[in-house]
Amino acid sequence: MLNSYFELEKKGTDVKTEVMAGITTFATMAYILVVQSSMMADAGMNPKGVLIATGLMSAVFTLMSAFYSKVPFALAPGMGTNAIMAYSLVATGQATWQVGVGMFVVSGGILILLTLFRVREDMVRVMPKNLKVGIGAAVGIFLARMAVVNGGYVLKDFSGLGDFSQPSVQLAVIGLVITLVLDYLRIEVNGKKYPIRGAYLISILLTTLIGVFMGVVKFPSSIVSFDLSALGDVAFKADVKGVFTLANMPILIFFVLSDFFSTMGTSLGLAGKAGMLDEDGNFPGISRVFLTDAVGTCIGGIFGITNIQTFVESASGIEAGGRTGLTAVSTGVMFLLSMFFSPLFLMIPSAATSPVLILIGASMLEVLKDVDFTPLEWTPLALMLLTTAFTGDFVLGVAMGVIINVLISLVQYIFTSDKAKMPSIGTFLMAAVMSIKFFV
Repeated sequence: MLNSYFELEKKGTDVKTEVMAGITTFATMAYILVVQSSMMADAGMNPKGVLIATGLMSAVFTLMSAFYSKVPFALAPGMGTNAIMAYSLVATGQATWQVGVGMFVVSGGILILLTLFRVREDMVRVMPKNLKVGIGAAVGIFLARMAVVNGGYVLKDFSGLGDFSQPSVQLAVIGLVITLVLDYLRIEVNGKKYPIRGAYLISILLTTLIGVFMGVVKFPSSIVSFDLSALGDVAFKADVKGVFTLANMPILIFFVLSDFFSTMGTSLGLAGKAGMLDEDGNFPGISRVFLTDAVGTCIGGIFGITNIQTFVESASGIEAGGRTGLTAVSTGVMFLLSMFFSPLFLMIPSAATSPVLILIGASMLEVLKDVDFTPLEWTPLALMLLTTAFTGDFVLGVAMGVIINVLISLVQYIFTSDKAKMPSIGTFLMAAVMSIKFFV
């Protein structure tokens, strides 16, 4: 039955390979359970409820990816947007966490409509290529900036280094060393070098264990819990009505665009790695991947978590031989099991997760290798990155980049009369909406 449904023989794989590939994928992305609950706790949410919701929604939509899209892609709350919600939206007092998750209900609904009416491809042309490619770097800067503060490496106002006499900060330093070693270590077998599978998760667990001996971490009374009642503290609390304020519009637009472009780029990259692209470089099944992502974001918001998206860590399962939806089935089952080990995950301190976030943020800067560095093309992106780095306000950075791009394009059009330089109506509209950020 499995061979027939997933076409295992046709794709040159078998049940054992697919199952092990799925477990490998889970090992590389299980850190999201810890990171998501930690971030949302900072936003005032019940961390246990968030962890359960994360496990549940990741499982449900990874299984949807398996049976509907039939691809070895796993889904979970995306990195970047969760930090924006927790620290740029809620921590600043602009909105409650209920409004924050309500934004994902709305953005998911928008993406569903855009997918069903096949207009998502048209949205690609609205934002300048350099900003689309470089936006991941801005998210990375924001993420790393937030992590160095949470880990205690620097003071909150960035006026100096943190207090390294504190055991929690010392643990964060130890965690950073462990994370760096595991992330870059390669084991050579028969002349071929292999990375450490699940390096981030192993780093978090090792740092937490060391924290126990340092007195920073305390073991819970039980590592297994069948009490899922905490889910009620975060699920069905979304305030959709509160989303529609002038101040929230730039962030809502960012959530929509971030989810869309992230899913598009990740899906095409994974499909290429799995050999799913056609002779023209197109991915025939991308519309199903888009719809899975959009429905996941909408329903995930209802259950109290940030946007659901395809995880690039799925590449680890593909590298391990996963080629069909059966790989995603295996990953989804692992996420379901994680719901019952919430006490074990919740004992993990920020000193263990901050090093991982720093490296994730740094790795997101890799997208800059694909940008155009000619002065007129690079300037809007550079200002977006600098604004994000120096203000700690990611949305302000994106707004700066979009507006400066429009101004530069207009000046080019005025002095050259080159119609190709004239910004599109869509770009003007986006810049107008993003400019609201400067007045609220």
